[in-house]
Amino acid sequence: FDADSVGVPCSMKRSAALPHQSDKRTKTDLKQIPEKLPVTTLCGFLGAGKTTLLKHILESKHTEDGDFRCAVVVNDVAELNIDKALIDQSALVQSDDVIALQNGCVCCTLQNDLVNQIMDLAKKKAFHYMIVEASGVSEPSQIAKVFADCEKDHDHSEEHEDNEVLSDFARLDTCVTVVDSADFFDKWEMIKQGPKHESFPQLLVEQIEYANVIVLNKADLVNATQLEQVSEQLELLNPRASILPTENSKIDVMKVVDTSLYKAVDFAGLHLGDEEEEEGTVKDCCKAKIALGELPCCRSKRTHDSGKSKVVVAHNRASKQDTSGKSQKPRHASRFGITSFIYQARRPIHPERFDSDFVSKYFIHHSKDSDDEQEDEPVNNNKKLSKAEMRKEEERKKELAIEKQQKKAKTQQGLRMQEFGELLRSKGFLWLANRHDLCGMLSHAGSVITIEFNRPWVVLETKAWQGTEAELAKVRGNFVEPFGDRRQDLVFIGKDLKHDAIQKVLDGCLLTDEEMKLGIDGWKATMGDVILDAALQGEDSDKEDEEEE
Repeated sequence: FDADSVGVPCSMKRSAALPHQSDKRTKTDLKQIPEKLPVTTLCGFLGAGKTTLLKHILESKHTEDGDFRCAVVVNDVAELNIDKALIDQSALVQSDDVIALQNGCVCCTLQNDLVNQIMDLAKKKAFHYMIVEASGVSEPSQIAKVFADCEKDHDHSEEHEDNEVLSDFARLDTCVTVVDSADFFDKWEMIKQGPKHESFPQLLVEQIEYANVIVLNKADLVNATQLEQVSEQLELLNPRASILPTENSKIDVMKVVDTSLYKAVDFAGLHLGDEEEEEGTVKDCCKAKIALGELPCCRSKRTHDSGKSKVVVAHNRASKQDTSGKSQKPRHASRFGITSFIYQARRPIHPERFDSDFVSKYFIHHSKDSDDEQEDEPVNNNKKLSKAEMRKEEERKKELAIEKQQKKAKTQQGLRMQEFGELLRSKGFLWLANRHDLCGMLSHAGSVITIEFNRPWVVLETKAWQGTEAELAKVRGNFVEPFGDRRQDLVFIGKDLKHDAIQKVLDGCLLTDEEMKLGIDGWKATMGDVILDAALQGEDSDKEDEEEE
């Protein structure tokens, strides 16, 4: 989180700050355990930056106020909850305080699970706050409904005597929607009006409309004019919300925590969608699995094994608690046609093939150092420029670089659509042969992909080798001999996805049987090793310094 907030035109700087939202609040405001647990929901389309925002909030409060204790619920539409794993690894919250809800959405198929988890955590009276990170295809209006008071015309004390109500234990405090600046207009152009022509851009609009605060993220990927245009569109869609332009989801956390901004009356009549119609009867074999607490369909029937990897396609049925004999299709699947699958493999990826055949071919690779890597145009040294002219020239170069990148992104988007289907989001763990000891994190949204290697694999950590049998078993949950937790574990989310085509491309990036026989030393000798290379370069630099002295 080392990027500064981006500068924006004055006309874009709006704030919905109220007296109780003032930044003059002190740390002691949050130290007393509240009677009702306040909850912030983080919504936003796939890859907008919700998990980055969640980590920023936890990191900021962890640093500023050591007594602040926050419960976290992380929802992922896929069967593999990558975001929960990232929060666990951050060490900003205790693992028992992070609840994973996956394989569905908290706005529909996992709604009962969400209510139960919030109530259980609120009853502990151990938390100052709770943050719910919804999946990228969740509808905030449907999540908000679970916090509503019962409005039915009956004696509440008698009717609910044996049934606890969530509103007695928790309150919805702030609805936050994260928007990807760079990808906004591509989705906006695809919006179809009317309830009979719903599409995933329509979901984006609904997420924007049902928000107290809109975090306008990735502002560094658009120019100033485009950023202002996006902001104006957001203001038209939701004039009440506070809009916060930023990079890397870095904002003043007090704008989204304990604001008391949410009032149900502000959203009355908005997105009152009916429950989805029942899809059909669950098969007997699936009923048996449900009774055992397993998924309501046979995973083996959804698994495609190529011999080098496995793809597990989402089941798209109701949550595993549903034993009524009927199943509902999740809202994201029935309304927007969004599905997912997991790609898994236990052999490393060849770095050069991965770059040429997947990353560079289909995506814009974005890194924190990308600005420094831009090619400079030749400068006319015969002409001296004033400071104002130099600033103008830098802005011109930046505009040209952004324009060039956006044109390339359009071309790659067409190629992805043709070969992969409508791939909206991918994320997960990555194992490269030239980074054998470093766990990679891949994250893609739209045309932009980021890959980071900022920690070792768990097999190299002390906790994987010291502790009780129970502790070791928990830590080694993803271990497979002989490489421990090193693996490819990637989630792909989109519409009309061609999982077989994606599997074929990624399988081509995996090491061949012949390359696997080389072993670790052979990989380092033929493909390099970033840690070893960095150490050797460091020694060379030290020698050069000694010679100069």
